[in-house]
Amino acid sequence: MLCLYCFCVEYFKISGEVFGILPSKGTSVTGIDMLSDKLYVSRWGVKQATIYSPATFQEQTSFNLAGSMQGAQGTQLRNIAACDVNNCIYATDQSNHYMYKADCQNNYTNSQWSVGGNPHGLSVTTSQNVLVALQAGHSLHEYSTDGNMIRQINLQPAGITSPVHAVQLSQNRYAITHHGPKHQLSIVDSDGKLVQSYGGGAGNLNAPYGITVDKRGLRMFVADMSNNRILVISCKTLEAYPLPLPDCELNGPYCLHYDTANDRLYIGEWNGQRIICCKMLLDRA
Repeated sequence: MLCLYCFCVEYFKISGEVFGILPSKGTSVTGIDMLSDKLYVSRWGVKQATIYSPATFQEQTSFNLAGSMQGAQGTQLRNIAACDVNNCIYATDQSNHYMYKADCQNNYTNSQWSVGGNPHGLSVTTSQNVLVALQAGHSLHEYSTDGNMIRQINLQPAGITSPVHAVQLSQNRYAITHHGPKHQLSIVDSDGKLVQSYGGGAGNLNAPYGITVDKRGLRMFVADMSNNRILVISCKTLEAYPLPLPDCELNGPYCLHYDTANDRLYIGEWNGQRIICCKMLLDRA
């Protein structure tokens, strides 16, 4: 049966109303996610993740997200993702080519495994597996929650290199931001075959990174970092427009999280180093 409500919602444009801003702590924001009504944040060059209250934006605590690898130097956390099935936070370490897992039910006990290939963006699939984009490996790796390889998707046959983030749109479709051979957003299937690429209707992308999807799976939000904007992109057609954010000028948006319970978009900045929370509003004008 056709969902008339979803059909109508998809074709309304949306805008953002700033709900709150967490100021810079002196380093770039690399990851944002929510778990058990807590906001988890990772930052560049910092091994700890910080926990905030999403209601008050007050800092609650921090914990060691990067584990205790012997001899690890220069940890560079690139992204985080939360899995509510096993209550864990995952993180990628670009410098050491590791993925970390912190068990939030067991005093943030750490484990880690090597993934190679310069890991960047993380997301959790519909099967509650962990999907990581390997920039140097030109591929996506999907792992079980305990680090066992489920699948590897080679992106080079689709003409895609240097992927930086990916999310699963459906059982057989993945959205990927990538920096080769040009900066682009593309859809591939589970075999790595190209389905469609963003056509540039809202202008070319410049250093796109984070991707998140709204609660109905109708729209993607893409952090177009060097253009200092968030693009709203239809998951079906890839038609796009910049998200209006009145009274808020972005400075290098890098990572995103969509709070489906409250229709809020969290934006983490690379250059501005802030976290911006926006309420999503339907534009009925």
